[in-house]
Amino acid sequence: MNPKNVSILFSLSPLFYLVGFVVLSRIFFGEVEPLHGPHQVALLLATTCALIQRIHRHHARLGFWLVWRRNFQSVIPAMGILFFVGMLIGAFACASVLESMISFGLSNLSPHYFLPGVVIVTAMSALVSGSSWTTAATLGVAIMGVCQIMNYPSAVCAGAIVSGCYFGDKLSPVSDTTNLASSLTGVKLFDHIGFMMRTTIPSFFVSLVLYTLCNSYLGFNVSQSDLNQSLLEMQNLRFDLVNFIPVLLVFGASILRIPAIGALSLGILSSALISFSREISIWEFIQILGFGFDSKTGDPKIDALLGGGGIVAILPTELLILSAVTFGAVLEGFGYLYEILHQLKKWIKRISDILIACMGSAILINLVTADQYLSLVIPARAFKQMANENGIPAKKVSRSLEDAGTISSPLIPWNSCGAFMATSLKVATISYLPFAWFNIIHLLFSFSLLLKNRKKEINR
Repeated sequence: MNPKNVSILFSLSPLFYLVGFVVLSRIFFGEVEPLHGPHQVALLLATTCALIQRIHRHHARLGFWLVWRRNFQSVIPAMGILFFVGMLIGAFACASVLESMISFGLSNLSPHYFLPGVVIVTAMSALVSGSSWTTAATLGVAIMGVCQIMNYPSAVCAGAIVSGCYFGDKLSPVSDTTNLASSLTGVKLFDHIGFMMRTTIPSFFVSLVLYTLCNSYLGFNVSQSDLNQSLLEMQNLRFDLVNFIPVLLVFGASILRIPAIGALSLGILSSALISFSREISIWEFIQILGFGFDSKTGDPKIDALLGGGGIVAILPTELLILSAVTFGAVLEGFGYLYEILHQLKKWIKRISDILIACMGSAILINLVTADQYLSLVIPARAFKQMANENGIPAKKVSRSLEDAGTISSPLIPWNSCGAFMATSLKVATISYLPFAWFNIIHLLFSFSLLLKNRKKEINR
């Protein structure tokens, strides 16, 4: 069918189905965590509806399977990393690494500047390591423990962690997405980073101010007496410098550009050695890697902080990603995505429209494919030549890709990034989304600049 003859509302109908089923599933499942059923069911129901609408397109079935296989192959690395992150959290808990990190955080993170401190610490960590995932799986997990002890809302703290992680990841010269956007558009790496600073730095400072105000004026502050009471409850937490060795190995490997699975494996192996020295058997450690660590201090509050992890805890996230891959394959294989992109190109009438469409399509790909890498690759392929023909500098295209593709990925529950953050921080994506202020402000700021330029073009 010619995309010109298809209504844009019909092409977008799978997304409408998805939003509707997400709302209905949250109502039906009640208090169940979104990762543990509601979002998977919503994605599969929306996939079914989109498939039924075009089941008569027999020639598109082959396209569906080809797209599904390609998208599945693209998320395999992320799914593999998720398994290792589950094992790493279990290993950290078993070796008392989490315990030492939480104890250290309690001693050094002031409750009066907690939220801005979280943003700065995670931003620096991600900037150095080049990985938002590594930072969230190590520092992020420990900071969430400190957050609970200080009685800060978990969703606000998780939003601050996500903001810091993605600021650092976006400007890091060793970040995979930064290098990918640079290479896709043929822009030198540091030219790409320097040009991104024009939108990234202002957004970061605005979000930092908001977190500071939130910490001070919106009732999330903690009195010294409450903090002292929390510290008294946590006085049995052990602090041992040896327990920081696995964390340093993970970050050191990331800085040296060792692949993520290799870096996480170093953390797991070093945690195993520490555990063995404390009379944990090999079989017990293997069970912890699979099923997580069960803390038995006798205090439910401490046990909730110091336990968890394991491959089993990651399985709902893996199922969510597979559901999203299937949904995306139906949209692309049966022509919905092509029709939407065609309508976007048809809408383009001015130079600024190309960059707006580039950003919009990056967010759309994040919504339907579950993979942030495809959100950079597909729009680059779709709009790079058009940008060149209209004299748009390549660095504007590369910045637009990251301003939308990289930044929006942790805000989408079924995207691999959103699912990873929710799993690591134990806070649903929908819950922390309103508080991921850097990501939200950055998206709004980037789009507003393009709309401002578009208005200037109209007035010329």
